[in-house]
Amino acid sequence: MRNIRERGQGPVVLTAALLVFAVVGQAAAIDWWVASPLEKIKPTDPEPATPAKAATIYAARNEFEPFQIVLRANGSAVQNVDVTCSDLRTEAGDTITSSDNVTIYAEQFIKITQPSLQSGVPGEYPDPLVPRIDRYANEQRNAFPLNLQSGSNQPVWIDMFVPDDAAPGQYSGKVTVTTNGAASFTVPVQLTVWSFALPSTSTLPSSYGFSGTSALKVHYGSYTSDQDLYIITRVYETAALLHRVSINGGSQVPPKYQYDHGQMSINWAAYDAEVGPFLDGSAIASGPLHGAKATSIDLRMPASFGTPALQALYWQQSVRHFEDKEWDGRLFYYLWDEPALTDFPKVAALGRAALQAAPSLRNLVTTTPDRTLAPVVRIWTPLVNCLEVKPGFDDFCTHTPTSKEYADVRAQSKGLWFYQSCASHGCGGPGGKYFEGWPSYMIDASGPANRVMQWVAWKYQMEGELYYSMNDAYTSGDAWTNIRQFSGNGDGTLFYPGTPGRIGGKTHIPIESMRLKLIREGMEDYEYLALLAQFDPAMADHYASQIVQAPYLFESDPSTFLQVRQQLGQTLDRMTASQLASRSNVR
Repeated sequence: MRNIRERGQGPVVLTAALLVFAVVGQAAAIDWWVASPLEKIKPTDPEPATPAKAATIYAARNEFEPFQIVLRANGSAVQNVDVTCSDLRTEAGDTITSSDNVTIYAEQFIKITQPSLQSGVPGEYPDPLVPRIDRYANEQRNAFPLNLQSGSNQPVWIDMFVPDDAAPGQYSGKVTVTTNGAASFTVPVQLTVWSFALPSTSTLPSSYGFSGTSALKVHYGSYTSDQDLYIITRVYETAALLHRVSINGGSQVPPKYQYDHGQMSINWAAYDAEVGPFLDGSAIASGPLHGAKATSIDLRMPASFGTPALQALYWQQSVRHFEDKEWDGRLFYYLWDEPALTDFPKVAALGRAALQAAPSLRNLVTTTPDRTLAPVVRIWTPLVNCLEVKPGFDDFCTHTPTSKEYADVRAQSKGLWFYQSCASHGCGGPGGKYFEGWPSYMIDASGPANRVMQWVAWKYQMEGELYYSMNDAYTSGDAWTNIRQFSGNGDGTLFYPGTPGRIGGKTHIPIESMRLKLIREGMEDYEYLALLAQFDPAMADHYASQIVQAPYLFESDPSTFLQVRQQLGQTLDRMTASQLASRSNVR
């Protein structure tokens, strides 16, 4: 009887186990969909009516292309969720390896209690991107495995890089999402690699402020040593270069000088060791964007000199050093920041002194072109708000130049850069109607607003972009929780401090923001326009005008924005392929 009872209970127990497994499996189900990089998915956003179930992306060679996968536990919470990506292959066997070219990030949220604009909405916004395995130390961090909360979205950001020697064509791969080591589902990935390649060094010059000292103190708790300062500065500057922007400031340590018997000698060793690799292209020796060079470098000056004569000698020898190194075409002197009219005499005097000492020195001033300062300014840098007067509002700037006035500046061979500031959202509190519609690097701005600045640069023939800081919030507490500066959420802060205590691993690295990724995408868009202009300048302008109608009016729908970008890429691909075919026939 005992044996019969055991046999009789066997199927019952097995059926119960299967029943329990089915219930648990159903409770632990994961809803998911694919989203474009221009969408900012908040925790409680609803699933789209027709969710995308595959990633279809297009890229040039030597370009990053991202997408998002949004995960959400349907029922109870789901623990130990991991995300991996396969290699991508063509039918002919060409391969883009995942380990070298794909980075997977867990998106974290920043709680916004006071929006940057009056029309904004409080809530949790995605911004910090914590890598599964980072690009700087190649260490696994603690972002994965994920723990999904019931009914709460967890977006995952995936960066795919196409090597510069990748064969054009159609590549296929998959992203696998696992739970407790077992595959839950896969996401098909289709990548079209176009025939053209982007340059590693950005065509649009930029200069984004960065304080190595602030970074060092946040990462290590205090100023530990000069060596640590240079190490942390280097990894941040590398991160900036991988996102196609160049920094100013850096370690902020100027070259030391000695003055004796009427002679000045400057010790360039430490300075050259810091900035040289970024100017000569050796900082990124291999991998994505290898050989990329910084597009600008600011002249670092000691805080004070004993006499004007010493200052003049320092200018002279600095310019001569840069000429000897063949770096001088990227050197500028940040003469004055946003001078008031009452400051103009002092700006003019300092500018004259600099040019008398070193006539080739490029003095940069953040202001609109003005006759008073014209003799001393070599790079005018107006606000994006000063490109056009917004209809229905008074002139925000002291004087917004006409398009002819800007053309006259270009005709004089003066540099013409531009920048955005708290004037894109309101400096004294959440901005009203006037501040809506401008390019913005705020966390609670839209994806297109984060990406469009470089399109504006093309349309208005701006020759470079300045941004005041990439880590300003590092000086005001915990940047992970307090990133509001000048009434803007994220103003002046595009990185988060990636300390081992917070993100795991052993080394300190910068954590990139979603906004920095979108700036990189905008810089890549600019490369598309520049390459197309080599074939047909009017066609490049046509595509730029489809995105930007005015500095305060641009395409805000992510889908339409990306459709225009895809059409731009397809047009450039056809022209490039035709050119390559013609060259082949000639041979």
